[in-house]
Amino acid sequence: MVVRMDQRISFVTLAVADLDASRRFYLDGLGWHADLDVPGEVLMIRTGEQLVLSLWDATQFEGEVGPIRRGEGLAPITLAHNVAAPAEVDEILALARSAGSSEVASGQARDWGGYTGYFADPDGFRWEIAHNPGPIGQVVLPPSSRAEVRSNEHGQPIGPQIAGWTPPPHPTIEAITGAHCTLEPLTAAHTDELFAELGSIDHSLWTYLGEDPMTEAAPFAQYVAGRLDDDSVEVVIRDGDGVASGLVALMRIDTANGGVEIGNVLLGPRLQRTTAATEAMSLLAGHVFDLGYRRYEWKCDSLNAPSRRAAERLGFSYEGTFRRHRVTKGRSRDTSWFAMTLDDWPRVRAAHEAWLAEGNFVQGDQRRRLADLLAAG
Repeated sequence: MVVRMDQRISFVTLAVADLDASRRFYLDGLGWHADLDVPGEVLMIRTGEQLVLSLWDATQFEGEVGPIRRGEGLAPITLAHNVAAPAEVDEILALARSAGSSEVASGQARDWGGYTGYFADPDGFRWEIAHNPGPIGQVVLPPSSRAEVRSNEHGQPIGPQIAGWTPPPHPTIEAITGAHCTLEPLTAAHTDELFAELGSIDHSLWTYLGEDPMTEAAPFAQYVAGRLDDDSVEVVIRDGDGVASGLVALMRIDTANGGVEIGNVLLGPRLQRTTAATEAMSLLAGHVFDLGYRRYEWKCDSLNAPSRRAAERLGFSYEGTFRRHRVTKGRSRDTSWFAMTLDDWPRVRAAHEAWLAEGNFVQGDQRRRLADLLAAG
């Protein structure tokens, strides 16, 4: 079993010399509220969906963690608070000054395109107040900070008006041919060909699906018939040699709101971890957005780490977890939600195209990873 550490931070803990002074600065001065406040010991402030800022009395900290290094210079850590516009940087720096910060560095335009300034809390820990116009700066902003958000007559934030909204058509597909794969609608005639590729795949690939492994022709035929009998759009993936090697569905189709989910992904060994598989996902996303859909979803069991990694690698953004969402094979399932939107797609499409370009591969090895191309976009 390969052990991995999740890519997340749960707590940021700062050892503070005077916990009462920190309480006055953060709670009274900046207007924050505590989720846990133990006088003389610790102050915990929830700063995100799964992130807590913990201010721990220095004596308590040293008693458990060890001696604190003391000396001249700044503490080798910064905490960041991102905002939607440069003017907000200046406003928050002014708030920090009025809260009692004796060290406030005014906002400056940075050579990477952003605008940032700094202030220090009572223990000298530096907070960066930043406007980052790039993609990584946008993903950390709360929904209400988006420029498109308006206020109604009651002073409440509301979403932008969509002028002339026309629901997109049902995302039925004909054959779509790429450089490395072909997509076509599933029919009963595909059953035997697909069974030859999928009937003996690693049983672990069925763990998070609703069905058990299909190792015999008759149950597999019933499985294909069942997929054809619902209202999803079932898609066969042929690899570069023209072999039907995978199945995927466009499902939970919501034309009224412009949303669709990709799911029930089942890839045979000829497609797993291949350029063809990535291109297939890119072609389907392009098909959906070209039709006018606004939202493209990916959902998976929260314990399905390969599926989570695949979603992020392809450019979907994690949006949260629905706890106790479903019962699958008698097991309780939490479901992780990922999505990309029509606004995301131009950047994601450009990264996909650059990754799939012939010049990105030398003797079959990629020169630039898709994740790097997405981050650079």
